[in-house]
Amino acid sequence: MSICLLAIPIALAMRAAMGEKNFNEWVESNTMRLATNFKDEQDLLQTVKGAGHDAEPWGEMYKTHIDKELWFFWEKHEGKWQANFSKSDDMEKIKIFFRDLQRKANRQILYVEPQATKIAPKVEGTLTTIYTDKELLEETLLKFGAQKKLYRKDRTLICELSGFTLEFRQKEPGVPYELSFTGQKDARAVYDAMRQLDEGYRSAVQERTYMNVRKKLEEKKMTVESEEIMEDNSIVLTVNI
Repeated sequence: MSICLLAIPIALAMRAAMGEKNFNEWVESNTMRLATNFKDEQDLLQTVKGAGHDAEPWGEMYKTHIDKELWFFWEKHEGKWQANFSKSDDMEKIKIFFRDLQRKANRQILYVEPQATKIAPKVEGTLTTIYTDKELLEETLLKFGAQKKLYRKDRTLICELSGFTLEFRQKEPGVPYELSFTGQKDARAVYDAMRQLDEGYRSAVQERTYMNVRKKLEEKKMTVESEEIMEDNSIVLTVNI
């Protein structure tokens, strides 16, 4: 007789705890707004699409891609359409985009030419994680390039990763760590880093679970007939009992 043992991957749950007011102020401080002279919504759509670019509806805004990695929103503010970018976006690509758009439209669209100076605002916040294992968390951080200044104090773990200072605090054993982060990069950088860390931690947990299951099967003299990796990267073991 055979039985399947499914190792279910663990997902990382994160939520921002900045508060609505602080979050809105932080978003505003990280946004660069470029005013345009589009007459109305139809003028904007005809001009942008006529130049070969997309303009996808996003609620009351429109989303346009400059390339696969860089995109922005058109938003109507105080009766005028404006282009909203992150202050850390590639300014040279933005300038090239608008030069091409204005050339194809054969008219001036921006009120002010975007400046090449980039502003690196301070980014800070707090996230709740489901990391509970200190050893696995530390191994994963080192694997993904955490600096050697990584150190522990009581149940606090601090390190440098992807340009951010990360401080993981655990109130008591078995309770998920809370993460506080500070840095000078765009907020998307910390969330990209956390997604990578999520994958690494999830793989480490799954690997440990897999090894423990294999060990227990060997102790009970059970034979593994087959192993199958599923689409969600979980592992199915079929054993002969």
